[in-house]
Amino acid sequence: MDQKQDNGYQIGQGFPLQQGYLQQGNPQQSYRQQGKGVQYNPKQYTQPNDYMCCAIFVTICCCLPLGIVAIVKSTWVRTRLASGDTAGAEEASRSAKCWSIAALVTGLLVIFTAAALLVLRIADGAVNNFDTSGAFEANYI
Repeated sequence: MDQKQDNGYQIGQGFPLQQGYLQQGNPQQSYRQQGKGVQYNPKQYTQPNDYMCCAIFVTICCCLPLGIVAIVKSTWVRTRLASGDTAGAEEASRSAKCWSIAALVTGLLVIFTAAALLVLRIADGAVNNFDTSGAFEANYI
């Protein structure tokens, strides 16, 4: 069972690994050496969403002022991630999401209110123009 390599050393010969040693390197990855092997333990970090598509959609379709604020907040997410500020990026992501939702709700309220007022105006015009006397009267200006 004594296996030799060409250079004269046994296979598997070497120094024992230290228990609990964390290797320095990429902050999104950690390696933990245990026993005679190295195990890869990825952190559960995911990049925060910037909600840029949602912000652009609500700016164009729903509410321009609030949508512009949502676009600015979503660009802050990308800027802060590029600078390495993950906590600031997560906060900007939540803020962009809130502004996008506020713009969507505001836009939908305005659209439905305008539609309801239009329907009421049409219904009111139809009721007021109905003549119960049976006589046809033309109004010319």
